Amino acid sequence: MEKNCKWYFKNEGGNDVGPNDAIHLTFKGNPYYSIVREAIQNCLDAVNDDRFPVSVSFQYFDLDRVQYPSFFQLEEHINQSLAFYKTNSDAQRLFGDMIKYLSGTEKGKKKLKVSCLKISDSNTKGMSFYDGTDSPFYAFLRATGVSAKRLTGSGGSFGFGKGAYFALSPIKTVVVSSKDTSNNVFFEGATRLTTHKNEIGEKITAYGFYDNNNGEPVTIEENIPEIFKRTETGTDINIIGLWDEVDRNRLMIKSVLNNFWLAIHEHKLVVNINEVTISKENLEQVIDEYFTNELENGKADDIESWNPKPYYKAVKYVDANDQFKFFTDDLPTLGRVKLYVYLERGLPNRTSYFRSPKMVVFKRTNKKINGYAAVFICESEEGNNILRMMENPAHNEWRKENYPSDEGRTHKIARKAENEYSDYVNAKLDSLAKLNTSKKVAFLGLEEFLSIPEDLLEKDDEAELSGENTSNFSGATTNDLSQDETGMQTTSKDEPIVIKPTIREQSEVKEETGVEVTEEGEETITVGGDNENGGGDEPGNDIGETPETGGQDNEQKDNRVLVKVKLKVAAQKENDILYHNLIVNTERDIARAELELLVSGDNDKDDGIEIYSTDHGTVQGNKLKGIALLTGKNQIKIRFADNLKHSIKIKAYELQ
Repeated sequence: MEKNCKWYFKNEGGNDVGPNDAIHLTFKGNPYYSIVREAIQNCLDAVNDDRFPVSVSFQYFDLDRVQYPSFFQLEEHINQSLAFYKTNSDAQRLFGDMIKYLSGTEKGKKKLKVSCLKISDSNTKGMSFYDGTDSPFYAFLRATGVSAKRLTGSGGSFGFGKGAYFALSPIKTVVVSSKDTSNNVFFEGATRLTTHKNEIGEKITAYGFYDNNNGEPVTIEENIPEIFKRTETGTDINIIGLWDEVDRNRLMIKSVLNNFWLAIHEHKLVVNINEVTISKENLEQVIDEYFTNELENGKADDIESWNPKPYYKAVKYVDANDQFKFFTDDLPTLGRVKLYVYLERGLPNRTSYFRSPKMVVFKRTNKKINGYAAVFICESEEGNNILRMMENPAHNEWRKENYPSDEGRTHKIARKAENEYSDYVNAKLDSLAKLNTSKKVAFLGLEEFLSIPEDLLEKDDEAELSGENTSNFSGATTNDLSQDETGMQTTSKDEPIVIKPTIREQSEVKEETGVEVTEEGEETITVGGDNENGGGDEPGNDIGETPETGGQDNEQKDNRVLVKVKLKVAAQKENDILYHNLIVNTERDIARAELELLVSGDNDKDDGIEIYSTDHGTVQGNKLKGIALLTGKNQIKIRFADNLKHSIKIKAYELQ
């Protein structure tokens, strides 16, 4: 079965290699998410015929100890590494976990089968191996910090991404089998341990290779074990052993959607994960299945919290209506660029940045306007080359400092490129903000001055609230959220993709029946209104709705009466969802109450705002109905549809 393959470790002639692997640690946090990002990027870089999509498959299989006994002799080298660093706590942890993983559940017996992941690609060139340090096979399997990606559009340029493959393996071991476009085959396994001593006391290297060619890649097809043979052009990378993760398929599919939706949409990529296929034809359907709304929680650089849906819609529905904007220009340094913008209240106020591989590099929150998701793409070959050199080893940023220095100084080309893409996005968002001056478009950051301070609740002995209270008028929560997170806005409803404008202007509410919060956190009393009829909207509005009149609900014309209440409010976060806690104080019982909530809007107006959920009563637009208020304090928890912090005013009615 093994075709005489075994492990080869050369004698150590240099410095000892210890258990701490910085490259490995880079991908340790979420190995299943990381392996998808790195593996597909490598495959896209190796496309053979760009008229057709690259296909990448992730499939599981078992490696049998009985059939591959020489392969599992790796365990001896793991024990030898443990013994060599017997006083090193990091080594004890690392190799102790490896031994535990390879052990069976029955005492004295070893695990007979080890779960593995095979990553296969097609319509790729395969990994060639030849003399020299720039061959793809050499760079991937037999070198550290070396990349063979010389094309300007390539995704990787440091050679560190291969660490994601070893990070997913509990025994830091992979097996590669490849066939190039000339039908040459190359096969070898590799492991990364530490310097150690063999059974005869010789010090040997940390890096071992599994083959039948005296420690060199196998180049004869019949000498490759059957389970690892490659039948068509392309590459199989087999990750030996897998960390336990109940939801690993879901993690991998979400990584595909988040990182490569644009490549799939443009028919450059098809992905299969354990029989789930994602292609241009079903992309929207799969996104809807795994992302039921447009929420994007967490910071902009928290890739595990990303949501591709609003960005995909920005490109998919370009020019569908006024919600979707498109710009394209030729910049002096970066060349042809594109910007897609989707305008919708509650979107995360972020731009997603791409270059040639059509993989998301990073996202950035921009406080220009409230309610958008944008996609920036550099299309030119020259621009892609510049941006590639501005990336860090993790390929998640463009910074001028990453570009090779010019005699110890930041290179002028990198400075120009950084300024160009930043200024371009800012300018286009500014132009969109100016176009919406007549509509209700809130500017991000305004809510920081409208937040309700937490000391309102601290003064209330009977209030028992959970979550993260806002600390003061800055609106920042007690866990010191960054600008990215405080600037994040999210949608609220799990809805299918609907192309519709949702930003609208409400007619002015004349009544001042709310709570005004001072810097000291003092409250005022709701006082009904200046209108002797109990207030109400002025007749007529710009959206053709029938306004309320005479302070009477249309369904309760003769029995709705304004009443006096006191109000305290605190905005709180729970699991990245923003809630408002209302403390409503009444002087008597109100068996049937209705609360109408208003927020400070643009142009000094007080506008109704849609309520998404409440723990008391029922929701109708900006009203809470069917509420029983008891004498004293009544706590009501609500969530607004826009998930923003607001200064709240209230009209309280008794239904008689």
